[in-house]
Amino acid sequence: MGFFASFMEFADSPFRLDFSRLLDVLADALSTQVSHSKQHIPIEVGDLYFYTAIFDIPDHPDPEWGDIGFIRHGSEARTRFAGAAIDAGFNPDGIFRVPLRGWMVEKLREHRYQEKMVDTSLVARLVEQAIADPSRLHVLISGDVDMLPAISTVVPDYTKTVVLDTTHPAQYEPESAQSSFRLSQFKFNYEPIYLERHVDRLVEGTYIYRCSNPRCQHIFTRPSPVPAYSNPICKPCYLAKGSR
Repeated sequence: MGFFASFMEFADSPFRLDFSRLLDVLADALSTQVSHSKQHIPIEVGDLYFYTAIFDIPDHPDPEWGDIGFIRHGSEARTRFAGAAIDAGFNPDGIFRVPLRGWMVEKLREHRYQEKMVDTSLVARLVEQAIADPSRLHVLISGDVDMLPAISTVVPDYTKTVVLDTTHPAQYEPESAQSSFRLSQFKFNYEPIYLERHVDRLVEGTYIYRCSNPRCQHIFTRPSPVPAYSNPICKPCYLAKGSR
């Protein structure tokens, strides 16, 4: 969620995703695309699956591991995120608890650790669903599209019914090296849904605003409404204005 946080008034604060609003955004985007294609496909929420891996940290970690506070913090954040998905109706079968081992710590510290169990299970589920019901649209929400070649090997026509929904659209730019191939290699019937265009509809909060400062435009939430006679302005812009 660090990517979404960059659109908020405080980029170093956690982004709280509202999963119910996420489903609404997806439904609206798909309805628009289907209507433009002149196809008669009803848009309704089907089976929801959530995939992630969360480290199980021992009560008494090996002292030789050193400071693993960053791992503990990440596991706690991912646990809260998974809980929110479950509360919104996502199936938790794809949540894997991974016992933390010493060899993992150093790789995590150097950003070299890769958890393949999640990707493998997600691909298997998508393939299963695409084969079982080829007429249904399947939305894949992922920041890693390197799994697409594996899916295409098993289900060659999957691009007709799979819709990509990405949280990291920059990786699809030709100059980016995050993905080993270009998205343009895959001819999807439906355009990818780029969530950065809908951040103000995805964030959790009672009253959601976009800063009226044209040089800012960051999104912020408030527990009570901004007065009707006032322009919404985020706190950093308000403080900067007051200091002049």
